[in-house]
Amino acid sequence: MDRLTQTAPGHYRLEGAIGFRDLPKPAVAGARLVPAGGVVTLDLGGLAQGDSVVLALLLEWQRQAKSANYALRVIHIPEHFQALVRVSGLSRLFPDAA
Repeated sequence: MDRLTQTAPGHYRLEGAIGFRDLPKPAVAGARLVPAGGVVTLDLGGLAQGDSVVLALLLEWQRQAKSANYALRVIHIPEHFQALVRVSGLSRLFPDAA
């Protein structure tokens, strides 16, 4: 993963390319996502490349959010990633990809 940065309280931006070899790094970073007002907003607008590894990461972050009683909102989903979300049948979890 190139970078996960906090842009404001409860707002994060994922940038760069994520591949299989990067999975342990963002999984650890995801444990530090702190909600503001019960919601974490994750901006994928800077995601240059991502595949099923990113999808698995987002599902893990959704699981963490649910178990901690906050919502994970994913915004600015790149077109190349929207297709993967739809094909995987996960549009209901990521409505901005529908």
